[in-house]
Order: sequence, then structure tokens, then C-alpha cells
Amino acid sequence: MVDKQVFLRLGVAVVVVAAGTAGVILLGGEDEPPPAAAVAVVGEPSSAMAAPSSVPAPPPVTRTVTPRPVPEDWRITYELAGSGTATVVYDENGLGLVHQELAVPLPWRKELTWKHTGAPPTVQLMGQADGPVECRIAVRGAVVTTQKSAPGEVATCAGRLG
Repeated sequence: MVDKQVFLRLGVAVVVVAAGTAGVILLGGEDEPPPAAAVAVVGEPSSAMAAPSSVPAPPPVTRTVTPRPVPEDWRITYELAGSGTATVVYDENGLGLVHQELAVPLPWRKELTWKHTGAPPTVQLMGQADGPVECRIAVRGAVVTTQKSAPGEVATCAGRLG
């Protein structure tokens, strides 16, 4: 059953609007549009009382969300080629903190896995021996930088991964 107060409020609103319109017509205000009557409605009409809308409801909005691929961890491989022994300095975690190993036998290889944090890390590898040394850095198996030094000089491979 519909609330009696809703009918009463709507009836009062209709009477106010009708009286305002009749007054304008009777007083000869045909040349001017009638002023809008102020109507105050208190409360919410029930769903049974809702007037049908002449404007069709907009279609539901659908969004297709494509999930972002989860970035793979960085698989880094450091290599030094040469003969004898060498001093090796390398970035062990991609944050610029270096690790040093002394008198390592050549060839030397170190494989590391760094978590993908969103920003590409910087890799760094330096090697020095009595003879020539070649450094190589590979990311996910692909060599990204390489350098060969003269005998007794430092071979440096460094850069930001992209």
C-alpha cells in the first residue's frame, strides 16, 4: 500500500502549480511565460510512485581491463675471460652496492637474480689481471655490454639496464 502522506504531498504540489497557472492566465499574462512555481516536496516517493522517464536510461558502462604482465626478475650473468687470476668488483644486487673478490681464477662467471622493482637497475663489473681481461654482462641470456682491456688494465662493463 502506498503511503498516504506521499499522495497528500503530491496533491498539494499539483494544486499549487494549477493555482499559479490559473492565476497567470486570469490576470492576462498571456504575453509572458508564467513564472515557475516553487514547490517543496518532503520525503522520497516510493518506487511505485516514480513517474516513468521519457529519457531512456544510458547503457551500462563496461570497461575492459587488460591485466599488466608481471615483470620478470632480472637474471644477470657476469663473466670475465682471460688467464691467470684477477681482482673482480661487481654490483651484487642492482642497487649500487659492490662486492669484491680477490685472486679469482679466470675464466670467472657469476649468475645473479634480482627482483624487478619497476626501475631498471645498474650493472657494474670490473676485472683486472696481469694479462688482458674481457668482461661481459648478459641479461636473461643476451649480452648487453662487453669490453676488453690491455694487459694489466681494468676492463669495465657498466650501465643501466633498459
